[in-house]
This record gives sequence, structure tokens and C-alpha cells, in this order.
Amino acid sequence: MIQALILALLTWLNLIQTWHIMVLSFVLGAATAMEQPARLAFVMDTVGKEDITGAVALNSSTYNVGRIVGPAIAGILVAWTGEAGCFLINGISYFAVILALLAIRLPPHVRLEKLPQVRRSLASGFRYTWNFKVIRSLLVIVVISSFFILPYLALMPVFARDVLKTGPEGLGFLMTAVGIGAIGGALVVASLRSGSRGKWLAWGNIFGPVFLVLFCFSHSFWISLALVFLVGFGNALRQTLANSLIQVITEEEYRGRVMSIFYLLYNGTSQVGALGFGALADWTSAPIAVGLGSGISVILGLLVAIGMPEVRRLP
Repeated sequence: MIQALILALLTWLNLIQTWHIMVLSFVLGAATAMEQPARLAFVMDTVGKEDITGAVALNSSTYNVGRIVGPAIAGILVAWTGEAGCFLINGISYFAVILALLAIRLPPHVRLEKLPQVRRSLASGFRYTWNFKVIRSLLVIVVISSFFILPYLALMPVFARDVLKTGPEGLGFLMTAVGIGAIGGALVVASLRSGSRGKWLAWGNIFGPVFLVLFCFSHSFWISLALVFLVGFGNALRQTLANSLIQVITEEEYRGRVMSIFYLLYNGTSQVGALGFGALADWTSAPIAVGLGSGISVILGLLVAIGMPEVRRLP
């Protein structure tokens, strides 16, 4: 909220410079690193274990709806009010979020009489995660998908321009198809019965990469549109299930720390992957880079599905 209001003021005064954006982006990244794990763990505190899968799926759906609708609304606001007005409205909109959070009444939970040292707390969180075999296996799935699959999003403009020969409008349609597919995947997860989610995760983990491989061979815009829809569907299926299952099996005392590790691995490896596969795409081509990553992900996904029965046995 504060960053949006600062951007609005700097833009309105015509003082905005590149270093302002870099500093604010750094602050946003640091704040998100603290906020996102708390948000993920907060879902469990709000709804409980029985409804966590549906709640995580709903949260994922609203995120993807925002990803689809948000840019369109922002474009209209920029046309009507300019960039400063758009930033101002964005900052003011956070008051609604704050009021909603203040209105939530959580069930009572046990408070620690004495907070542990930060270093000791971090060490115990990593130790708990590493020693819990099922959580370790779920995080392996997260790392594989984040490193080898998610970089395709950063290279989507290259596919639109060089492979599919379309402009910004076509890129917008492709990204919208990804978002709609993700909503569909999250809704499917919300409808899954308890007892089958582990099997869905183990085998559904391969779904998205297979269609991403096919996307790399496509030169038809409409076929590519259908394929990225299925990629988005598969990615949401995997991430929503992994997120909810980790929260279900993690002890309450460690949930915040485990979700911090989840977010660190999910976000960190995707950025490293985007850098690496972006360099590979520059050296070869975007289809070769993304095809290689998704092909490796299919192979590793099969090894996980076959070699990690503890994932298939999850409720």
C-alpha cells in the first residue's frame, strides 16, 4: 500500500526515476518474503484442516482471476486517470483488505511464553522439514516444477513474437488462457475427495509439463492457446495440492516456518530457472530451452510418481 502511494506521489510530481523503482521493488520483495508465508499459514488457521484444500484452491482461483482482470482494469484506469491516478487507486484499495483482515475472528491458539532465538528457530524449521520425509518429497516436487517449468512464463513474449508471430494482443490472450486454465485446475482440486489427493498430485505433476513440451512444437496460435490453457491447469493442480497437503501434515508449531521454506523454494528456484533458461534461450531458442526444461520435468515427474510412494499415499 505504502509503495503504491509513494509511486503515485512521485509520478504525480514528475519526479520518478529508475532508482526509485529499484528501491521500492527491493522493499516489496522483502515485504512479500515475510507476508506470503504468513498468508499461506493463515489460511489453515482460518478454515481448519478439513477445508484447507478447498480454501487454498479458492485462494488460487481469486489470484488468477486478479491476474486476468487486473491488467484490463489497470489499462482503463491509466487511460482515464494516468499512471499516478492508477497507483493512487491501487494504494487506497488496500484499506479494504486491512478492514477485512481486522474483521476476521480466529479461533484461540496456544501462544509461546518465550519466543525462540531467530537462528535457533530457523535451524529447527529446516531440520524438521528435512527429517519429515513426506514434506521433503513434496518440496522436491515444488523445486522441480519451479525450476524447470515456470521459466516458460518469462519467455512467453518471445514465443508470441518469434514463434507465433503475434503482437501484444496475442500475448495477452496467451497469458489469459494460462490464468483461466489455472482457475480450472484450482476448482478441480477443490472438488477432490479426501483420500485421493496424493495420487492426483503424483500423476497430475506430469500433466502440465507434457502439454508444455507440445506447446514448444506448435506454430499455430489457436493450438498454442489451448495448450497453454492445459499447462496452466496442470500447474495449478500441482501447486494447490502441494500447498494444501504440506499444511495438513505439518504440526502447527512448525507451519509458519515450513511455509516459509515452501515459498523460498517456490519463488527462489523459479527466478534462478528463469535466469538460466533465459540465457539458454538466448543461446539457442525459446522452444528449445522451454522444451528441454519441460522434458526434464516429465522424466523427473515420472521418477517421483514411481519412486516416492509416500506422496501417492497422502490423504
